[in-house]
Amino acid sequence: MALDIQAVEALIKEIELDDPIDWGMLNISEDDATHLIALSVVEHYEQNIRPMSESDREYIFVSSIAKLTLENFVLNIKLAEAGKRG
Repeated sequence: MALDIQAVEALIKEIELDDPIDWGMLNISEDDATHLIALSVVEHYEQNIRPMSESDREYIFVSSIAKLTLENFVLNIKLAEAGKRG
């Protein structure tokens, strides 16, 4: 059974409430970006991750979350430093 894209989009928006993105500085709407990313990630999951063992999937999920958190951390530091200079 394939994942429901709309359910994934709704969860992304719910998570977004805790750490909102400033969409005003981007040339894409929040809904369009959310849909594009959700569709891409679900397609990747269905093709590459779902066939893995449960243990392998857990490592993929945890390492993916850690990588995204690291990228967000670095981006926030860069934005803060740019704000100090500007």
